[in-house]
Amino acid sequence: MIFLSRWRQRLPFLVVFLVLSGCGAQNVNLVTGESQRGAYSWTQQVQLGGQADQQIVAQYGLTTNAGVADYVDELGNVVLSNAFDAIERAAASGEVQLDRAAFSEIRQTPFTFRVLDSPVVNAFALPGGYVYVTRGLMAHLDNEAQLAMVLGHEIGHVVAQHSSRQAFKAQLGQLGVVGAAIGGAVLGGGDLAQGILEYGSQGAQLLFLKYGRDAEREADEAGVAYSEFSGYDAAQAADFFRSLGRIQEAGGGALPSFLSTHPDPSEREQTIPQLASLYEGTMVNASEYLAEIEGMVLGENPREGFVENGVFYHPELAFRFTVPNGWQVSNTRQAVLIGEPNGRAILQLSLASQSSAAQAAQELRGQQGISVTGQENYSANGNPAVLLEGQAAQQTGSISFLASYIEYGGNVYEILGYTNQQGYQTYAPEFSRTMRSFQRLSDSQYLNRQPVRLDVVTVNRSAPFSSFLNGRADVPGLTPEGLAILNQVGLSETIPSGTQLKLPR
Repeated sequence: MIFLSRWRQRLPFLVVFLVLSGCGAQNVNLVTGESQRGAYSWTQQVQLGGQADQQIVAQYGLTTNAGVADYVDELGNVVLSNAFDAIERAAASGEVQLDRAAFSEIRQTPFTFRVLDSPVVNAFALPGGYVYVTRGLMAHLDNEAQLAMVLGHEIGHVVAQHSSRQAFKAQLGQLGVVGAAIGGAVLGGGDLAQGILEYGSQGAQLLFLKYGRDAEREADEAGVAYSEFSGYDAAQAADFFRSLGRIQEAGGGALPSFLSTHPDPSEREQTIPQLASLYEGTMVNASEYLAEIEGMVLGENPREGFVENGVFYHPELAFRFTVPNGWQVSNTRQAVLIGEPNGRAILQLSLASQSSAAQAAQELRGQQGISVTGQENYSANGNPAVLLEGQAAQQTGSISFLASYIEYGGNVYEILGYTNQQGYQTYAPEFSRTMRSFQRLSDSQYLNRQPVRLDVVTVNRSAPFSSFLNGRADVPGLTPEGLAILNQVGLSETIPSGTQLKLPR
């Protein structure tokens, strides 16, 4: 995959940490009580996690629903407290040998639990105590017990210091940089693994695979134990993992099991109840959970940009531009990434920091390794713009680019198109068409587009699930089968009267 060095930090999924020099650090795995080699001390993990957290929040944004954010934070801290109490009891009884100083250091660290404003079904953890769930994941959960188990799973990754251990293994493998910082995703991917990675080769994807399957199983055991110690019936999570399998099947995205760092969802569907049978938790709290998520945005939020009939619309910023036919779009808070299906070329739109197109173009010209071979001042449908063409030197050779800077609405927009030198003549016309199509959005049907929100409805009749979709809003990205998966039921399954369903408002 190709990158321009000055743009590397803008790529949404690449939060990478340099492997620290030396022989690494001695970490304590609080899940097993064992001592293990890691790349970072706990203090370093907290520092790195905090730095990456700022990038994650800036890139994906947080839920604007303060009630949901507080709810997840409160539940996360309940599960965390019970996890630490369980570790303390195991050490006191002699079940595990525990480094008291290391345990105390981790226990005294405040953990952060966040809800990301993303429709992708995902949860992950950063080292040092940063745990994230997406609103997409929350919409697909049916009760509080399932959420508690997911949070416990991610807490397990953190207290077992899996990122540090994985980074140390990568250091021994002389990879140079480690993509293990963002890990523990429930699906082993999600939107944090999308963007340019999505358009790359399978080899590039394997480089950024998360924790090994043993670590995932370890985190599952921790998640079950920690949620059960908090009083929840962790076996409820089996239905959620069945949904994960259905999501993968529907999207055609299931990896062969030997390539996936996560156990197959069907395996977890079987093992979670077995693990839960060792405990006595009974709480489910379905109605309480559904009350918390009612009104949540369902699917993509069109206010932040959407593609329709080959055009990208952004209602909030009131602009539009055409998307090359068949290219894939990944839209985040900081950039819109558009990839040629085979990964041979990339377009990226983001905000430039300069106050004019001319200043932005001048700064690019002055970057080390940048060779500009052509410049054009033009009008992007009435908006002052500058177009630059050239090459960027990389360690593996030069790549060719076309860069456009457009003044619009008090901002300067940067649209970059880049590919290898051999492919430039093929893709340059696509780059240019997209850049020159940028214009003001004035059509009210797009300017006023609103998100679909989640309704919690108690049905008053027994009928197939599909019958309850009549008259409901269409959700971009969610088919009727997808809505059935959202409710952890079959599309033709009979729903008993009195059942609460999650339906599009």
